[in-house]
Amino acid sequence: MKTDKRRGSLLAILVAGLVLRLAVLWMPGTEDMYPNRMWGAHALRSGLVNVYSLTDQDWLTVLLLRLRGIPAHVRVVNPTDLGPLGPFAGVAAYPPGNILAFEFSVALCKALQGGVLKAGPLLNACLNLPPVLFSLGIALAVGFFMKKELGTMPVGALAIFWLHPALILTSPILGYTDPIFAFLCVGSLILCFRRRYTSCVFLLALACLTKPQGVLIVPAVATAVFSEGRWRALWRYGLRLALFSLLLLLPFILAGRFLGIFAGVLQNMFYPALSAQQLNVWWLVGGVVQASRGVSQGVLPSVITMVSRADFVSWAGFHPLWIALPAFAGFTGVNLYYLYSELRAGNRWALFWSAALEVFGFTMLMMCTHEHHLYAFFVYALPLLALGKESMTRLYWVLSALFGLNVFLFNGFGERYTSPGYWLRTLPGFDLTILIALANIITFAILVSAKRCSFDRMSFPRQGTDANIAVLGSGSG
Repeated sequence: MKTDKRRGSLLAILVAGLVLRLAVLWMPGTEDMYPNRMWGAHALRSGLVNVYSLTDQDWLTVLLLRLRGIPAHVRVVNPTDLGPLGPFAGVAAYPPGNILAFEFSVALCKALQGGVLKAGPLLNACLNLPPVLFSLGIALAVGFFMKKELGTMPVGALAIFWLHPALILTSPILGYTDPIFAFLCVGSLILCFRRRYTSCVFLLALACLTKPQGVLIVPAVATAVFSEGRWRALWRYGLRLALFSLLLLLPFILAGRFLGIFAGVLQNMFYPALSAQQLNVWWLVGGVVQASRGVSQGVLPSVITMVSRADFVSWAGFHPLWIALPAFAGFTGVNLYYLYSELRAGNRWALFWSAALEVFGFTMLMMCTHEHHLYAFFVYALPLLALGKESMTRLYWVLSALFGLNVFLFNGFGERYTSPGYWLRTLPGFDLTILIALANIITFAILVSAKRCSFDRMSFPRQGTDANIAVLGSGSG
């Protein structure tokens, strides 16, 4: 009877969350939706391989010219059913996995429109559909995983994830595609937890070839492999990861369009701003640079804008990478050290915390991070939320609230509906992003400065929750 009640509650939660998402599926999202639909239309007309318009020879020529100090401007114009693919969307900035999702969405819309593709609410809905389905996949995958491990479906945790306004705002309202790669990543972590390493690295390859942020869980997976098989196992599964990646990229290699995939990704990595609207350390530094250069009046700028790295170099006298890279590398080293010790103690739940913490560290310490990049944290931390620990529940709510404010203050409810976010942002008389950035940094500092980076508080199920996993608490308790 109790099982039937829990099953009914879960079904009601899933239906409610799905209805909420379907009701806003038509919304236009952020301005990034424009290149997304153009890349999808280009792939549909010319083929997925040809969406990376320049050949390897073209990119090598561009690189050679730039090494010689000769300007080389990439200008690509290709015909699509939505018009010419102009310079703004000329170089695909995503790996093939995301482009394939765009192509599917555009193809679905074209079929529903009777073979004539037109931009509008229907195309928006089709583009938002895959992330919604993968969000549902995340909830189901984690739910069934936890049911097998704990003996019961974590209805409460799934409700927090599936009905959380901040996560619904991210997708589908703002049109971000993060749920697609995050589903593959959490699946990879679940398989790693179960020591199914070949399947784990295959999903990991798929994730990395869907969105570059999939790389952030590679250190956790590599540490898990190393903790059990040392260098021999690490080499074996590392080679398998490389082999799976090459097999998936083989059509692009044979077509001579392999380098174009990485050119688009690198273009995003070298985004000229200190922080691309991610409220982190560099957003505050940008505010200080802006204030010191007389761009704003008073100590607190009324509106902080994205400050370029060149402005920082002019102000500080050195490149910000000299701070960002060592800081993130040092944090990663500490994260993996504690993960390794937890794994050797038998605590495999630490995998999820390490992956989530790596995402948090990346968004706080690195440049080029965007306002939506923290989304994966809430996916990787979901199994830990399902363990029922109060510390994890509090952190989940605090960070998701900050995350929701971060994306809302810049994008509101999407293109043409941004004014609510801007109004809230400037309501106090100064830029509210300052306080959100400070709250993010303080939360991160508390976690990192806590004993063992909070691994001991976040990673263990309560003793006696399940006889099969209670023994895992013997590591650092």
